[in-house]
Amino acid sequence: MKDIFLIMNPGSHSGRSQKSFDQIIRLMSQSGADFDFRQTVSLEDARLLSRQASLNGYKIVVAVGGDGTINAVVNGFYTPDGRRLSEAKFGVIYTGTSPDFNRSYNIPVEIDEAVDAILSGKDLTIPIGRISFGSPNPDFPNVRYFVCCANIGLGAMLARQANSGIRRKLGDFWGTLLSLMGLLIRFKTFPAICTENGCEVLLEKLTNLSIGITPYIASGIRVPVHFASLEREFYRMTVHHLNLFRIVPLLRKVYSGKPFENGKYLSLEYSQKVQLSSTVPVEVEADGDPVGLLPCGISFAADNLQLIVPK
Repeated sequence: MKDIFLIMNPGSHSGRSQKSFDQIIRLMSQSGADFDFRQTVSLEDARLLSRQASLNGYKIVVAVGGDGTINAVVNGFYTPDGRRLSEAKFGVIYTGTSPDFNRSYNIPVEIDEAVDAILSGKDLTIPIGRISFGSPNPDFPNVRYFVCCANIGLGAMLARQANSGIRRKLGDFWGTLLSLMGLLIRFKTFPAICTENGCEVLLEKLTNLSIGITPYIASGIRVPVHFASLEREFYRMTVHHLNLFRIVPLLRKVYSGKPFENGKYLSLEYSQKVQLSSTVPVEVEADGDPVGLLPCGISFAADNLQLIVPK
């Protein structure tokens, strides 16, 4: 059995990531590394390849692609109850459009540096988020894992719309921004019951809940949180009453990454476990892709993950 398994998504970065594959394979071969690779046909294929690589005894399983590929490969590491399938380590060679996961853990995006990190880097233990859905949905699995952030409400709708093609034409920032503007015109706020830290809270007129681990959550948005990989505590950034007039100051706050005081339309709290439900259908996304509808519970996977980072 070889040591390293590369899961390569040719669809990342609107199909442009495939141009990097020859370079990656050449660098790996020149290094003398003992490796295999496969190209995916879908994100579900990436998850299944990751699962099989863990079961087959590979020492390092590497996601070669964007945020969706990273999420799919991480999901392949775990059983539904939050346990690791093996002692395999996780690596990333990023070929996507918005390297939020890489920024959070200081993983280089240059191909040669990323390959070098896989070959000679160190282990970093990181927590993984787990979303458990209370209602069976034939379109989604009952459990999904995430590495950066889960969004409930507008953020999930935004992920679905932006992923439909507009970001491929306009780029990550402008495609996401224009999708957001269009959604705000017709978006309706929603109520949610949030149970965390042993208390039940009614959240009214919500626009979005971001429940995350890493400071970078989507398209360069940075939450001003104290970040330590083993704190095993989520932040919950709540957006209330958002409209077109408030969007500019809100974006300035969240893109700056600077601390802010909790106010009428933006607040930041912390918890170790969150249970969410609503009286209306509300979408949930994880690491940029839709994964289901409320109700759901968000907690940490029972087992952490060993990530390969530069020395």
